[in-house]
Amino acid sequence: MTNATTPPARQSYHHGNLREEMIRCGREILAAEGVHGLTLRSAARLAGVSHGAPRNQFADKEGLLAAIAADGFRELVATRLARLSDEMTAEARLLTVMDGYIEFAVKHPALFYLMFGPQIVGKENYPELLEAGSASYQLLFGAVQDYFTENGLAEQFDDMMVRCAWSAMHGVSMFFSAKPTGPSTRPKVTLPQWRQAVQQFVLTGLLAAGKAKATACAAPEPAVAKVAKPKPRRAAPRS
Repeated sequence: MTNATTPPARQSYHHGNLREEMIRCGREILAAEGVHGLTLRSAARLAGVSHGAPRNQFADKEGLLAAIAADGFRELVATRLARLSDEMTAEARLLTVMDGYIEFAVKHPALFYLMFGPQIVGKENYPELLEAGSASYQLLFGAVQDYFTENGLAEQFDDMMVRCAWSAMHGVSMFFSAKPTGPSTRPKVTLPQWRQAVQQFVLTGLLAAGKAKATACAAPEPAVAKVAKPKPRRAAPRS
């Protein structure tokens, strides 16, 4: 018996790219049933092809999961790039990149968790996935770097600043894509409130870190007191 949430099977497969069709079907199943409901057989059935047909494209389930995750990263990059414009300030671009990341996570929770979670054990075996994930990170990297440059802190920029920004937006993304109940009985903070607070926290924190680094670099080095070398003792005359 088919699960009521399972997408209906397609009548037949008539397209030329089976790999793309398997990815599309896999994403449908992932969204409806989660990663445990997704298999090569279930995706093939939804695509309307034989169970053995996908073996020419994917060696196993992990291969399909890696392709789906890579597709997710490409969509994450594309949706954020579509919101950017040349007229934006660097601050506005950084806010857009961060906000698009959080929105994607909330809209596609199962896909988002697959992209970053432990289901794909051998990520290093899938160059397509590594390339797509790197492209997503580079988008944030460039936005943070431009933000530092716009505020006269280009020399203080480094990759650790990007990692801190990513950690903040990824944390709130995981919280709200997983629909947590909250740590206490107090009223939960809404997504818009938390989202805005975290983004402002990142902007303020990045500038504070950059300015602190600039101040530390500009500070004169403390003078080192010269220690007088002890004079060598004269040898006692022999009697």
